[in-house]
Amino acid sequence: MPKQIVEAYSMEVRDYLKRRGLDQSILLKEKIYEYTMRGSGKPIMGFPFYINQTLVNVKYFDVRWKLGADSPKWWQMRKDFGTRSIFLGMQSLSFDEGEKKEVIITEGEWDYLTWKQCGYKNAVSVPQGAPAPNAKNFDHEFDYANDKYVQSFFADVESIIFSTDGDAPGKALRNQLALIFGKERCKYINYPGGYKDANEVFAGDEKKGLKALGKEGVEECYKNISSFPIAGVIKPSDCREDLELIKKNGFIPGIGIGMPEIDRLFTLKPKQITFVTGVPSAGKSTFVRWYVTELIRHNSALNLKFGMFTPENRPVAREYAKIAEVMTGQYYREGWKNSMNDSLRDKTMRFIEKHFFVVSPDRKNYESWNGTVSSDRINTLDSILKYLVHLKKTENIFGFVIDAWNKIEHEQPRNMTESTFISQQLDYLINFCDLWDVHGIIIVHPRKIEQQGANYKMPSLYDIKGSSAWKEKADIGIVLHRYMNKRKKAQDIPEDADEDDKYYVDPDTPTVLRTEKIRFEEVGVMDRVKLIMDSKRGGRFFLFEEKKKVKYEPIEGKISPPEPEEDEEEILPF
Repeated sequence: MPKQIVEAYSMEVRDYLKRRGLDQSILLKEKIYEYTMRGSGKPIMGFPFYINQTLVNVKYFDVRWKLGADSPKWWQMRKDFGTRSIFLGMQSLSFDEGEKKEVIITEGEWDYLTWKQCGYKNAVSVPQGAPAPNAKNFDHEFDYANDKYVQSFFADVESIIFSTDGDAPGKALRNQLALIFGKERCKYINYPGGYKDANEVFAGDEKKGLKALGKEGVEECYKNISSFPIAGVIKPSDCREDLELIKKNGFIPGIGIGMPEIDRLFTLKPKQITFVTGVPSAGKSTFVRWYVTELIRHNSALNLKFGMFTPENRPVAREYAKIAEVMTGQYYREGWKNSMNDSLRDKTMRFIEKHFFVVSPDRKNYESWNGTVSSDRINTLDSILKYLVHLKKTENIFGFVIDAWNKIEHEQPRNMTESTFISQQLDYLINFCDLWDVHGIIIVHPRKIEQQGANYKMPSLYDIKGSSAWKEKADIGIVLHRYMNKRKKAQDIPEDADEDDKYYVDPDTPTVLRTEKIRFEEVGVMDRVKLIMDSKRGGRFFLFEEKKKVKYEPIEGKISPPEPEEDEEEILPF
């Protein structure tokens, strides 16, 4: 420090301060001094750093600096002089009795002085500006904030307000400092549109066409502060882009299969989960296989892919053959009237290879995922989801199918009820779908259902074994049901017939598809539709009213059903 600090700056420095809108008395009070550089005669301003009244560093500013100059605009004394890096202006911080202990931290000296000039006495500036926002680490950039003296002083500060620049480096600076001091006591300033810092608000910028808003503008900035976002607490400002999309497009439904009667009931979106239930032989697996195939076929431009955990349809080759049949409407086995030819079979399998991935580990062939899965845990939910994460990362799957829930090796703790365990597992699945941006389809069996006459009563999601959470936590809840047992006509029932002889199984019985739960109105409605499954077409579904009933009469010399109607057009995805 100079032995004596002058009471006024040179005309050149005063002109510079005037452009900044600053009064020299504010700078003199903070012991900011001016000296003339030897040789060049340039006016240099010195910004001293103090711990109490002990000088620990000085930062210098070249008033005449121009863009492209060889010399630096700002510089500090070297560390080998014994300097210490702390906030500028700490020696002036003071709190009156009963006053809230609040400090404003700025990114630069001129902003720090601007707050001082506007009457905010407890302001400081970082000593070396903002770091690059794309920096991989901050080994020493924030040593000044972790300084023992700084930490001991700020331990009693109740509120910290960041007045950093509104650009990317300024945001990176305030975010990192908030982590150091604790987000719960930190807030940050929001500037008017076009202004980047407090001094620009106060003094304006002629080159940018920004008018000076003066002390009132700075005070308005002080009133317009925001809390730092905390993980798990989302504010409107955190989801502006999503809100803009809703403003323009409304709540967008999911994707469907091109059959209006079913698409009206439900459509699929990522980050959601669907539960499908029904009594045995209701056609749950067949329907889901057909639906996923139609979803991929109808939305060919989206290149949809699915991961499949289907241990009930073993071996794996059987599942792929059934997918091929439902896709082509023809039999995979050769030699029948409605069999695929070799060319179609090969094309279909190439297509399936790109869009379906069956997860089927066994004790001899499984992925340990760096030792986290052992041979006795290959079909646990944790193991299956690791496979699905891999498929999301490598194939970008749209969704997955688990058929069925009871085939998972569940790891229920002994001291936990089944209801609580299932609820936790479903939360785990829901969070998984949200995190990995996928849609999950889970086929799950109901508990034992009572009969009504010769048929089982239609179950509900509340009838699923284990927990009411199956209905409560579903985004989409689907029930499939068939009333297959029909009573014979009176003249066809012998007098000595027992109860079983009075009924027959009707293969043409419609499948009732009921959406019992729709969480979001844009994806569907709660209603039902009647479908019929055509086994001649590999398990395809059609509207019951539009599909003619087919009698399955064997052709002489063959064991296959008759070939499908010739006038029905095929639409293949390749």
